[in-house]
Parts: sequence; C-alpha cells; structure tokens
Amino acid sequence: MIGIGLANPAGALAFAAVAILVALYLFDRRRHTIPVGSLFLWQRIAPRPMERQRFRADLLFVLQLLLLIALAGGYLRPYVEEGGTPATGASLVLVLDVSASMQTREAEGTRFDLVRRPARTLVAHLGAGEEAMLVTAGAHARVVIPWTADHARMQDRLETLEPLDTPTDLAPAVELALGAAADRPGASVAVFTDLPPQESGLAPADLAGVDYVQVGHTDDNLAIAGVTVEQPPFSTASEATATVAVRNYSHLARRAALEARVGERFWTRRDLVLQPHATEQVLLDDPPAAGEVALTLETGDALAIDDEAVTYIAPTERLDLLLVTASRALAADLAEVTAAIPGARLEVMPPTRYEAAPPEGPRTALFDRVVPAEIPTATNALFVAPPPGSALCSAYRMVEAATVVDWEADHPALRGLGPLEALEVTHAGALAPTDWGVPIVTAAAATVAFPLLVAGERDGRRVACLAADLTPPLASSDHEPLLLLTLGTLRWLGQPEETVFQIATGVPVRVRGALSPPVRGPAAGAGLSIAGDPPVLLAERRGIYRVGPPGTERLVLVNLFDDRESDIGRSGGGEWPARGHARSAGPPLARHEVGWWLYLAAAALLGGEWIAWRRRLGR
Repeated sequence: MIGIGLANPAGALAFAAVAILVALYLFDRRRHTIPVGSLFLWQRIAPRPMERQRFRADLLFVLQLLLLIALAGGYLRPYVEEGGTPATGASLVLVLDVSASMQTREAEGTRFDLVRRPARTLVAHLGAGEEAMLVTAGAHARVVIPWTADHARMQDRLETLEPLDTPTDLAPAVELALGAAADRPGASVAVFTDLPPQESGLAPADLAGVDYVQVGHTDDNLAIAGVTVEQPPFSTASEATATVAVRNYSHLARRAALEARVGERFWTRRDLVLQPHATEQVLLDDPPAAGEVALTLETGDALAIDDEAVTYIAPTERLDLLLVTASRALAADLAEVTAAIPGARLEVMPPTRYEAAPPEGPRTALFDRVVPAEIPTATNALFVAPPPGSALCSAYRMVEAATVVDWEADHPALRGLGPLEALEVTHAGALAPTDWGVPIVTAAAATVAFPLLVAGERDGRRVACLAADLTPPLASSDHEPLLLLTLGTLRWLGQPEETVFQIATGVPVRVRGALSPPVRGPAAGAGLSIAGDPPVLLAERRGIYRVGPPGTERLVLVNLFDDRESDIGRSGGGEWPARGHARSAGPPLARHEVGWWLYLAAAALLGGEWIAWRRRLGR
C-alpha cells in the first residue's frame, strides 16, 4: 500500500509569497517609466479615464511563480509512505505501548500518534464478523477492550487512547495477547512500541509470533532525573536543601533553566549548560517556606513529562521526649541537644521510677539499655542498645567497628537524612529478627551483617529498636550521624500518621492509615487509584494529589524518575512480521520524503529565471 502525506502542514503559510509576488508585479506596472522628448502632444489631447488593462504574465513572472511554488511545496515536506496492504481473514489482538516515552514528539507527531495510525488501519481492514482485542502495555498490562466485532467501538477507543506517565513493561502485555490469540485459530498479534525488539524483554519465540512495529528516532531530551531533600529532624524549613539531578540524554550539548517554587512562592531559578549525556547536581538552599515544591525544567525538548517534578519540605516539628535512662551523662547531653531545638521539651526518668509508675497519655519515649515489661498503649517507643533476652527486641551478639551498608531511603524515619554510608558504629548489639518490624538500616562488620535499626508497629503503637549505643558527646562530629538517625526515628515516632506520601508512577505502594476518596489532582479519575486494606496507592499520572475531605486531606506527590523512559533515543525502527503469518502489522513506517526533489526543481528554476532576467536587460 502506498500513501502520501505532509510532514509539515503548517508550511502552507509559505504560499502567501505568491500573493506578494503578484502584488509586486502590479505595483511595478503602475510605476512604469517611459521617456519622451516633449509633452506638447499631451497638452493638446483631451483627458479621459484610464482603461484597465489585463495583467499578462511574461516568462520571467512565470519562472518566479514556479520557483516560489517549488520552495513552498518543499517546505511542506511531502512524503510517500510504502507498505503492504493489510490482509483480512482472522481475528486480531492489538498491543499498544502507552508508556511515558510514547509522548515523545517526532517530526511527524508524537510516537503514539505514529502507532495509532497503522493500528486503526488494521481495524479498518477487518472483515465483517471478525473480532479484535485491544491490550495496552504500561507499567502493567491491561485489556482495554476484550474480544469484539464492533469495529466502530474499537476505532473510537483507539482515537481517545493516550499514553500514560509510567515506565514500560512490554512482555506481560504481549504474553497476555498471545494467550488470548491462542484460543482462536488464525488470530494474529500486532505490537506497536518505541522499544527495539532486543530491548522488549520478549523471548525469541514470542517475538516470532507477533507482528512487531517500532517507531521513534530522536534523542533530544533533558530530564529531572531525581530529587533529594535533606532536612535535619526538628529543623526549620529554611534549613532544608534540595539536590536536583538534571540529565542530558541527547548527543548534543543543551541549555536549560531550572525553576523552583514552593506553593505559589518563587524560590529560585538556575541557568544550566549540559554537555552530551552529562548529569549536573543542582543544590537549592534557603527555601522561602515549607510545603509542596514544584520543579520545572525549561528546555523545549522532545519529551515534556520528565521536565517537571514535585517534592516536599516539612514544616518545623516539635520534639516532646521522655528519656528513660540510668545514665546522667546521656541525660545531660540530650538536654543540651534539645535546648538547641526550638520548642523542644525533655523529661528524664530513671528505669525504676518508670517501672513503678509509667506516665499516662500520648508520649514519645526513648529507652536507654532497658526494655520495660509494661508500656502504655499510647506510648511510641525507641529502644536504644536493648539488652539480651527481651521479647520485644533483643541483641544476640556484640559487634565492634561496624558500618552502615544498606538502608530504606523511602522510610519516613530516614526522610531528609541523606546517604548513611558515613555512619560508623564502634559498639553495637546485633538485633534478632522480630515479628512486628523490618530492618530499615543494615550494618556490617568483618564477619557479620545485622539490622542496625528496626521499625514497625505492635499493639497499635509505633516501635523502633536501635542496636548502637548513644555515647556522649552526641553533638561531636564523630557521633553526629548517629544523633541525626536517632532524631529522625524520634520524629517518625512522634507523628500520629503520615500526611505526605511520595511515590513513583506505575509502582503500587502500601501505606499506613486510612485513605479514602475524594481524590483531587491531575486526571484524578484515572491518575491515582486507592484500593485494599491497608490501602495501596497506584498512580499513572505525575503531579500533586490531595486525598480525603478538606481539613484532613493527605498529600500524594507522584514523580516519573526512570532512565529507560527519559533516554528516548532508539536504534533501528521498522516492522518485523510474524513468521509464517500473512497479515501485515499495518503500513511500515518507512517514509520517503520528496521535498528535496522540489528544492532541486527550485534550483533549476532559479537558473532559468536568471537567464530570462539577463535577456530582458539586454532588450
């Protein structure tokens, strides 16, 4: 099948030059000068109205007109598209890639537009009674339309379908399609994506059974590849910093501007120059307030979805701590620390007094080297260096000279602390596994790896166990990382429930506490879903969402940080038909632009126009 089209329809405006050419010729005729020797004859002839003369085009005008038409036609970028005529006679399963990279703008339109056209052509060539199915491949496979012979319905859905802001997982969608086609003799599967076959994750046997079409060529993309907010526990908002990773995925050097806003307030703007395939870490400090942070990268590149990101700066938190310890040195040291925190309050109690009369009411408590037999249900507790034999948390062996090797950066207890690999522990007790919590920080010594910090819930309260000793002076440079880890854990313990969730598109996240609609935010009906108990969040559109009724709403901040989606440069491109199958996956996207022939014709006309002009001068 052969089709024709225009890659730059807006170029039709260039044909206005033809009207300008005609106007110039008419104006030149009115100002034509004829030299005469005397005016006495004109003085004797009675005046009469001028007769309108018809415009007669000469050879020079025709050549100039054809030259302008050829140039304007070349600017339209006409093309011829060649491909096999889709065959009929069997059912069809369409698999369309709806991941974020399909939003990339190519010269002929977005990548999704490039696959939508041949997909609709395949449906249009289905015979009466032949059925089709539509499957999309984003972060998850989804049957958009099950088997149907209603071709108009399928065409309408293809027209309204749009790509999501999620990563790509193509293989499950193709496997689903192959399974559906296997139940119908002669059914075919057509896959449309921007991934090369070798990067699709499909087994060779699966690739051999599908008509595979790949689109996309440009690599023109800059992206916000990651954001890290560092905010010491119980600090003011102005002490927070944000480190933004900006990456150039293009083979060319690019300029960009990074702008940051906190809510409606302007924060800062940075001009950047990135070399090909380079990454720049941009440090933003002294934010004007706490709240949602919106980052925008002004680039004008081919993919806009990864030019924006959101994060959060927490307001100042209040520390109200009950310290249960027999160490006067630790009590004095923590008193100095809390005195430096605005609004902080510290109450110190020896273990014997606590055992006799534990305080009532909601509290955040730190137990130093002791695990009481009874703890009030309203008390969230951190147990530091717990002794062996406790049922709640217990050390089973002592470890010297350990360092942190792994941590759960997304856990709220570690929020804003940054990397923890600098944390060294001179003396610690390796914690035994618990049935209520999970390790969020892991340390290792020469012969053993063990949980350094375990956090979770038990009997309706938050509980954490820290394997290391708190050795004064806590504010010294050697002990400061451990102090920040302790304060971060106390901050998490003192929060009644999380109010801000930061998640990635396409990744289901189980959250603590009740979450219920309404959901407000970008594409709220399809962008963010909540299901299950405990609730699971799944977002398919990036942005800021608000969940729950006003006054008790929670923030959900959704980002797309995915190298595979942002690295939009694709090798190859074309169509790979299924082996032994007659149906073509639609016209291959092998386009041949013919505009350069028009430019060659314009060059020849320019030469002819010059010769005609020289001859006129000779006359």
